[in-house]
Amino acid sequence: MKPSRNSYIALLCATTVTAAILASCGGSSNPAATTASSIASNACQGQESWPNRALTAADASKVDPQQFISEAQLKAWAIETDAQGLRATGNLAHDAYIDRLAARLRCAGVQDVHFEDVPVTRWEAKKWSLNVPGATPASSIRVASYAPYSGTTPASGVNAPLTFLSANTEATTANAKGKIVVFEIEESSIPLAGFLLYTMGIYKPESFPVTKQYNRPFLYLLGAMVSRLEQLEAAGAAGGIAILPVAYETAFGTYAPYDGKLLHTPTLFVDRDEGGRLKQLAAANKTATLTLQAQIDKVNSRNIIGYIPGASDELTVINSHTDGTNYIEDNGPDAVVGIAQYYARLPKEQLPRSMMVLLSAGHFTGGSAIKQFLKNHEEDGLVDRIASVVTIEHLGAEEYEPDEKGVLQPTGEPELGAFFMPEHQALADAAFDMFKNADVGFGAVLKPTDPTSTGENGSNAPAWPGEGQYFYQIARIPTANYITGPYYLLNWGVNTVEKTNFTRMRKLMTSFAQMQIDLSKKSKESLRTSSIAVITAGNTGLPLPALPPSPIGPIKLPVGI
Repeated sequence: MKPSRNSYIALLCATTVTAAILASCGGSSNPAATTASSIASNACQGQESWPNRALTAADASKVDPQQFISEAQLKAWAIETDAQGLRATGNLAHDAYIDRLAARLRCAGVQDVHFEDVPVTRWEAKKWSLNVPGATPASSIRVASYAPYSGTTPASGVNAPLTFLSANTEATTANAKGKIVVFEIEESSIPLAGFLLYTMGIYKPESFPVTKQYNRPFLYLLGAMVSRLEQLEAAGAAGGIAILPVAYETAFGTYAPYDGKLLHTPTLFVDRDEGGRLKQLAAANKTATLTLQAQIDKVNSRNIIGYIPGASDELTVINSHTDGTNYIEDNGPDAVVGIAQYYARLPKEQLPRSMMVLLSAGHFTGGSAIKQFLKNHEEDGLVDRIASVVTIEHLGAEEYEPDEKGVLQPTGEPELGAFFMPEHQALADAAFDMFKNADVGFGAVLKPTDPTSTGENGSNAPAWPGEGQYFYQIARIPTANYITGPYYLLNWGVNTVEKTNFTRMRKLMTSFAQMQIDLSKKSKESLRTSSIAVITAGNTGLPLPALPPSPIGPIKLPVGI
């Protein structure tokens, strides 16, 4: 049964981007600009309230928090982004967001804002349902969502016998070929203590919940779910129905996995109660009709690139991604606009490096956008000019966890945030200083979970969980990736504005700006110098607090979130 998403799409179909949109920000029209929403014409609404004082050398040493866009502006952008719904890579909502962000960057004073094409396979679900004729109390099964890129069906769907496979039963040709396979995806968790093996520094270690189990859907959706889909594909199953271990309200809008690999076994998600019903129907040898109509096209999405000149051609890069399920995934671009609006008002001679803004478009197609950027510029010298990259994702997220009924409830705590990065002392010090400057609670500075990853095995072999991993994984660019992983991260159609602490988000934004300034003053050589057993308490020389020992071995994480 298809939930209403037309209310989102209706917001996006009114007009196209015109020269007037960009002219309002002092820019020029781009002939490659794609169809976007009427909201884009108001991309810089509220700009009159943005701080506009000319900044000084002192502001280039220590940022002035009063000179950043307000919490109210961040919240207004959040409401707008949640309203547009799922920004699947290359879809209309995603294109509209890209156009709005490009306009805002121009309004913020970023120069040479332009697009670079990212070829992607756009997969967009249009209709989905599941019916079991003769089932009681009704033949229509309540569907929570669908697995993107899992395949497509004719308008009439696929009709096949139901069969159930437990979580530990492998799908084979013998038990799955030609059938609609109902299967359980078991809840996964890892002990937070396991991250201590990767720790280079912890801010406020006294608040670290060392005994807590970290239970998040991406652990199974990007791990066991991927394996199961590959099994169904190899076995020749007609379709799949994944039973998620949570209530419908929590399962609704699930969007995973998202490596962008096109399969041919259309798969739907149901909640645990509906899953129990389907198990009974499978045991009764019922036949079902599964429908998942998707439009599949080869299209170009777009990276956004812009510059703020400094005293040299070397670059410090600020990065986030533009495709996503909801506002939290990803609100990094809004913070990037705020950082750029401050940075662009600093005296050029006070910035040892120029800053490049890179908002990448293909996180939900296995990191294809950053991979394309690196390919585009492997020979022209641009990559060699990059001294460091800071990637920021999922700011201000509040922690929610499922209760005994599987319904998400707030815990009253912030979602845990961490930096992942290579063992480079200068990067680790800057990351620890970011946590100290923001002072919004616990923060961890962590090593790569797989430092030997090269990207050759695709996105299922991540260097760490996050969009920034590809800069380091492929090109070994010194990269610090801030990320949180809230439970609701991979759900479209949910309200994440109410799950965001905008005071904390703004403090992080200002502290990331300070981090960019600090990194621009570090020598390129020091930023690229690997060390053994890096520890950090920042650049103040304070002793590192003692950390509790980890009682477990290394952890393995699935594809980056």
